[in-house]
Amino acid sequence: ARVTLVFNSRITISSLVCCISLIFFWAIVTLHGCTASHNTNNSITIVIVSAQNCESCSMTDDTIQYVQKHYPDSIIKRVDINNPEGAMYVSTYHLWRVPVYLFLDNKGSELYRLEGEQKRSDLDTAINMVSKQYEHVNILKK
Repeated sequence: ARVTLVFNSRITISSLVCCISLIFFWAIVTLHGCTASHNTNNSITIVIVSAQNCESCSMTDDTIQYVQKHYPDSIIKRVDINNPEGAMYVSTYHLWRVPVYLFLDNKGSELYRLEGEQKRSDLDTAINMVSKQYEHVNILKK
């Protein structure tokens, strides 16, 4: 009877540890979301690389407001070449002039770029073209 008691207590402790682990895992996924869902995000990010002393770059504030208003689902990020993050974009994407509008997929791959000061119509054309191209690529992957 004593051997059976030890055996049953091991099963009980093991079951308890398993249940606690499952509850802990469930809590993490519920609170933070499953990371796999982020990998299927089909959004395009527009990164505007600019410089503080650049006259053309000062126009990018209006551009950001315009894009946010007309393309509310877009992800827009502005970086300065004089900051470490901006310098990373310069070296990674081999940028030679500013401002630059980088259109990136969810993995950071460049889909398209616009260099220099841009008219709104050119920006609209680029956003629509990249969106259609990106949708087509995602359809082919499915």
